Amino acid sequence: MQTASLKPIRLLRALLREASYLPDANARSFFRRYIVKRFRAYPHVSSPLDAKPHGLGKRKGISVTEERTRQLRCQGKKGLNYLRRANNGEHDCLKKILFFAYGRIGKRKYTLLAHLLRPNDPAAVLQPSQLQKLYYSNDRFLSFFDAPKQVNATTYNIPISDYYCRLRTTLKAQVQNEVALGREIKRHQISTPITNVWGRPMPIRRARNIARRWYAETMTRLLPPLPTDEFDNMQAMADGRREISLVKRRSPAVELHPRPIEELPAAVRLASLVQDALVLEKPSRADIRRPRQIDARIMRRLYASVIVYCSKLEWNEKYKKWESVWGRMRGMNPTFNSVPHHNELFAGVDEKGNLLGEKRPKCPQPSPHKDDTEAFLNSNLANSQNAKSKREKHVKVPFYVDILPPEHPTRVMASKFLKKV
Repeated sequence: MQTASLKPIRLLRALLREASYLPDANARSFFRRYIVKRFRAYPHVSSPLDAKPHGLGKRKGISVTEERTRQLRCQGKKGLNYLRRANNGEHDCLKKILFFAYGRIGKRKYTLLAHLLRPNDPAAVLQPSQLQKLYYSNDRFLSFFDAPKQVNATTYNIPISDYYCRLRTTLKAQVQNEVALGREIKRHQISTPITNVWGRPMPIRRARNIARRWYAETMTRLLPPLPTDEFDNMQAMADGRREISLVKRRSPAVELHPRPIEELPAAVRLASLVQDALVLEKPSRADIRRPRQIDARIMRRLYASVIVYCSKLEWNEKYKKWESVWGRMRGMNPTFNSVPHHNELFAGVDEKGNLLGEKRPKCPQPSPHKDDTEAFLNSNLANSQNAKSKREKHVKVPFYVDILPPEHPTRVMASKFLKKV
């Protein structure tokens, strides 16, 4: 498929067509909205005094519009080839499409994260937080933390504030489950030293920078929870309890009355020939690789590999707190081994393979006899004495023993040994 010569309207239709073939219903609706939003109108003006039309935002000049359109067309062509590869059954492309659709990466991740960063009671956090007062700053990232708590003589811990219980629960659960797409989150709270390397109190500016760095790295690796119905739906499809909404590809349109090339004007034939010669487009992987049929079994495996990076929040009415529930891998179906079998095969045998109603005799352990015990002790005593005598026979005498003084311990021991010999 030649995509270099696609006009914007044809590129839009091609993207929407490929997005409608995705094997996941949520991905189809997400990418349709995403594509339409990216293809918004960017009108240009002939005069700076022209008023902007309603709903289209600020007008832009011709050069700005053309330059932006060229960049967007290149991105659209790459996205079209990627969607075609996903619809052809490439595992990595399909998995990344699901990551985008379910907010593990991309724009939707930060949309879900914005809902997670909302406080429990917005009216109660209008006042500056304790960390903002302590660090003399009104930065927003400082409002998510409580005052530092001293752990030992050298370390402070700064936990997430009680006003952000959902954020604290999600972050703590992700650290405990060791879930991450890249590097794992090491701690669910900031750990900062009390003093610097010179043993002086930590400067406020450096303390703010430590908190800012931890917040930036953690929010980048944090996987926000999904809505409950969306999480349950994907978990049910991964377990095989719900049918997967696959879409059948439509047949391409066929021209009813094709016009032969010979009947076209010479100028039109020359223009098409020159255009095809100047394209020099590198073939896409979607054109090179052989398509793979996507079925329910493949999608269940994909959902099982994606659900482990997803979670949901549930309110525990008993303990009055939020709980984070993470997805699980698709295990063996409990009804897999429950197929009825013939009773004669395992008749009269329990679950461990022992015969029913028959007690296995225990192996008798020989009781120690008095004569045997005395003989065993005497043999051990004799062996120990023989070993002692062997150790006494083999004594190493150094060659310089005659040079040593008479009262030296080595010479005394050597002289005793030489007298016995």
